[in-house]
Amino acid sequence: MAITFARLMSMRLTLLSGAARPLAYTARTAIYDPHLDTLFDYSHLDGDYACGDIIVPEGHPLAFKKLSVFAASLDAAEWSKVRTALEERERLPQVGLSLVVALPPDDELWLHEAAELMQRIVTAPPRSNEVAIHWAIHEAIINRHGHAWYALRTFDAEGNAGHKLRDFMVHHRSTAAGADIVEGVDWPSLTWEVQQTLFEELGLDLVVDPIAPVPGKHSSPVVYVNGTIHNERSRERVARARERAHAANVEAIRKSPARLVETLLRGRSTLRTLELERLCARFFDHPADRAANVERILMDDDVVTLADNGAEKPRYLTTRRIHALTTQAAELIDNSSEDQITTITAADRVSLVCRIAERYHASNHPGGPLILGHALSDCQDIAVALATDAPAFGTIDMAVTGSDDLLGIGRERDLALRPGRLVIVPRCDRIDDQRLARLLLEANKRKVQLILGHDQSSAHGVVDRHLAVYASDRMGATSERYGRNDIERLLRAGLVRLAVEAMVDCGLLSFGEFRDRGADDPSQFVTCQDRRRINALAETIQRERVRAKALEPPEQLTTLRGTLGLSVGEWIVTTQACEDPLLAAGQFAPIVAIDRTNSTIRIMHDGKIKRIDLEAFAAIRSAATITIREACGLPADMRLAVELTDHRRTWAALLLVARRHEQAQLYVDPALARSTEELIDIARRSLPGALPHQRVMKPDPDAEISKFLPPIEAEDPFEPERFPEPRAAVPPPPRPIHLEERVRGTIASNVHASEGYRLLYHHVGPHNLNRGPNAARILGLCTSDLTVALIRFLAKLEPQRNRGEFDYYDMPPELPEHDPARWTLIEIQNAKYDLQTMAIAGSNWGFRPPLRPAPGAKLEL
Repeated sequence: MAITFARLMSMRLTLLSGAARPLAYTARTAIYDPHLDTLFDYSHLDGDYACGDIIVPEGHPLAFKKLSVFAASLDAAEWSKVRTALEERERLPQVGLSLVVALPPDDELWLHEAAELMQRIVTAPPRSNEVAIHWAIHEAIINRHGHAWYALRTFDAEGNAGHKLRDFMVHHRSTAAGADIVEGVDWPSLTWEVQQTLFEELGLDLVVDPIAPVPGKHSSPVVYVNGTIHNERSRERVARARERAHAANVEAIRKSPARLVETLLRGRSTLRTLELERLCARFFDHPADRAANVERILMDDDVVTLADNGAEKPRYLTTRRIHALTTQAAELIDNSSEDQITTITAADRVSLVCRIAERYHASNHPGGPLILGHALSDCQDIAVALATDAPAFGTIDMAVTGSDDLLGIGRERDLALRPGRLVIVPRCDRIDDQRLARLLLEANKRKVQLILGHDQSSAHGVVDRHLAVYASDRMGATSERYGRNDIERLLRAGLVRLAVEAMVDCGLLSFGEFRDRGADDPSQFVTCQDRRRINALAETIQRERVRAKALEPPEQLTTLRGTLGLSVGEWIVTTQACEDPLLAAGQFAPIVAIDRTNSTIRIMHDGKIKRIDLEAFAAIRSAATITIREACGLPADMRLAVELTDHRRTWAALLLVARRHEQAQLYVDPALARSTEELIDIARRSLPGALPHQRVMKPDPDAEISKFLPPIEAEDPFEPERFPEPRAAVPPPPRPIHLEERVRGTIASNVHASEGYRLLYHHVGPHNLNRGPNAARILGLCTSDLTVALIRFLAKLEPQRNRGEFDYYDMPPELPEHDPARWTLIEIQNAKYDLQTMAIAGSNWGFRPPLRPAPGAKLEL
């Protein structure tokens, strides 16, 4: 599951290591450090290394692509500045910034997609294009995660180091108490947005797990006191912190639904129902408890559920207050004249500042302007450009939406919205929907003229911060025309109207049924959004190409999954990763030979001919029709025809064509849209961040039906009679928070497994003085490694992980969101069988004594 976790650390130069040591560890390789005359070799750990690379900015030496050169240059730049011995310095020099982020597992994203995601995350912070960055992905036992190393200096083409970048990731301000961090990269929000946007781009119905209403703290499992490691105390401390966080989140979910939804929104205007389901799945083990809490929240009078046009089930929700707030702001935008609200959009920040300054000088507005932004750094460029007009500038929280303390600071800075005062918001794309809506309504109330600036290069507005896009796309200037190279940028910024109009001008889309399926060209691919007809359409295309003699008649091959018809010259795509030959998922290759007798094919991939045994690996299919996700990995020189039949995939289909504008064409189904205006409207509504009034208010039919249907028993009605509830002789067993949801659900939803789990805790729990011998005896009776893990967890006998020198540098293993192992269905069923048999009287586990007849009772044979 995709989660939002990111941690940035400052790495310093020491007598034991600089950049060479951690970079060698991250890359799982060997790097020689000439300054320490030491070889750091971590190549023995390369079993979890998936991929990695070095991003070298323009103007840097190309030799930085070699990791040893990159590491040696970073260390040399810092050693050359050392004047005081390191052991005498209070603050060691910084040599780089280390970032670790959680990435979606391989069953959600293929490896090349995870690599694309990692590169987008590491290059998202401002000024990251000025420094060299090394990144790597590790496929660890816990969730897949990525590492990045940021250089803090720029280099010229000869490799000479320049000055360090100041205010790179964070901005400092000197105060009486010392340096104070006033701004910085919001890594949780950044990773959430980048992941969710990539899911939409690939056409995947996935969501990132929402941040909990009461976020927990990720503590280190090791405590160092007086040079001694105290694991037991730390383990108990972490366990107590987890239980407290779990109890606080359960209480938040069970309280006011409206307050919970607004907490989860975190400034957005809508929330996906799937995010709510994921939240309840994290904190409730029993499936019935999860469903009941989701239905209770969706049925609350203060919660509004929203559906896409024509959809039967709502996919979004919000509160009535937020719905009314954003709707009023949208109506204000629709009905305002240019004298009230002016929107200016530009391709980059520099152009945007110039256009805003020109617009302000042309207005001849009396008095100095008021400049507001999400942060003070958003106001600095335009404040410098208008310095002669003595502008006042600050944040929106200081002027309208903040706490009493922030509003007091705003009064000191003269940030009041007064009638006749011109207010400039140079980066409205960085302001969330709720704050921007309140600013619009307050400005309208105070009769204040607004100038809203929108930076297209920020690429916000697709999954959140959509109100700024709503204003810019509707009210922006229409005189400027955009070309092919601008369309992708416009779509990523959410400016659908400008993008679609540019695509029409460039001839990239047409309205009507797609008929030219490339019968004479096997290298033309068709993107089909309906998975129910993708195989049937592929067979139709194959028959047409055989009829046109572009392909030979298909050979029927016996595979691991049945029969498969393939032709020589036809392209195939892998749907899973293959080890022999080595092929990643989503790879395209043409067939060069077929051996029907042995059920093998030979393909051309990466300039080599590779043989695939279909009786051992059958996760391939014809690439005549592909999904949007697969089409994103198609070679750039291949022709692509994109069918647009699903309104939910409109933005993804438009972006796919925009990225491949030289070799792609979009065909819009007439049942979906017949004109440019209709397509623009549908594309706007297809964005996940669309405003509530752009969707249809509709109750959830599943939640409605639960009102008049009796509750469904989660247990199998054919199971034996339940055991009576025993008296609580010992504390209840701890919640197995370290296990994945399927395991927790299996234990909680089956009464016999729950009873066996309770008896197991009574037998091996820490309160039992004989837990050691008891655990040693029953470990040999387990039929599943999962049962062994449960016993070790309850007895606190889990093996201590071998802590290495870079454990602080890796993904924290104590994260409750991470699964220490992804158990197979067979292991889960075997563990369920073990727990059920534990509750049987007289079983080999010895938890219950055998049933004995009462004295004087007669046994009937």
